[in-house]
Amino acid sequence: MKILVVSGCLGAGKTTFIQELLRRSGKDVVIYENEYGEADIDARRLRSDSDLQVWESVENCICCSGKQDFASSVLTISNTLDPEYLIVEPTGVARLGNVLDNLSQVEWERISQLAPVVVVDALSWVQQRQHAQQIFDDQIMHAATVIVSKLGATSDTDGIRKLVEQLNPQAEFVALLYKDIPDEWWSSLLLRGRTGTLETSDAYNAVSPEFETMALEHVELPSPAHLIWLLDALSAGVFGKLARAKGTINCGNQKLRFDLVERSWAITGIEDNQEETRCVFIGEELLRSGLRETFVPALWREHAELRHEHHHEHKD
Repeated sequence: MKILVVSGCLGAGKTTFIQELLRRSGKDVVIYENEYGEADIDARRLRSDSDLQVWESVENCICCSGKQDFASSVLTISNTLDPEYLIVEPTGVARLGNVLDNLSQVEWERISQLAPVVVVDALSWVQQRQHAQQIFDDQIMHAATVIVSKLGATSDTDGIRKLVEQLNPQAEFVALLYKDIPDEWWSSLLLRGRTGTLETSDAYNAVSPEFETMALEHVELPSPAHLIWLLDALSAGVFGKLARAKGTINCGNQKLRFDLVERSWAITGIEDNQEETRCVFIGEELLRSGLRETFVPALWREHAELRHEHHHEHKD
């Protein structure tokens, strides 16, 4: 079983990247999804696209507090499912270096690591690095390939290119629309053995910023206009310092999916009206009562929140 780790900050587009990789390569894979918090939104997206087997870990981060469970799960997947490839998607606040070290503990002749990939958001990477520089830089420093996502006609990638050249000059840097990258490149990601990684300095052993998450079910708003107004409010910091928010929500007589990263957000329609309504909010100093009262009808508020408190800090 060969293991490919696809890392990146919250909302960088890791799940979209994995979907494209699977579409282009057509390989037999199992996905290990380390969602941050209690909402398995990305895992459900992956399942909805195909008959993929998706393992989920939502209680702990696989780079620190959940590393033993992670190692055990990898061995279980190898022994029971024995896929050709395992793709690991860590939570966006995980240190890639720690994830790779944890995998090294279970490597043997039937389990090996591939060269890790880091996905960087062309729109929000500056703010993400300002918010959690130690995590962001650790991911770049341990990547074999850095690929830029969410490119547009006016995207300027010189800044992230220079940073990659400074932190990890050996890394492959890719800044192309996915449709312009040939199939051979996507397939090569599943053929490259893990290369040596750069050593981190003592400065990067400091405690990382702590994030809080809030996951809600039974979310509902009167109309799409209300959702637009609330996304503007979320991005402006009305409900706390949000790094990421995403979910599926009833808006009047239709169901919509939203995704917010820092100050950018998007709304898409949903064809499958049976999809569960669920949202997750990730950040600091969240206004929990305000989020609950705004997004959940009074009838459901007592049972809406999946978990009352969930904080994340790295423990080496």
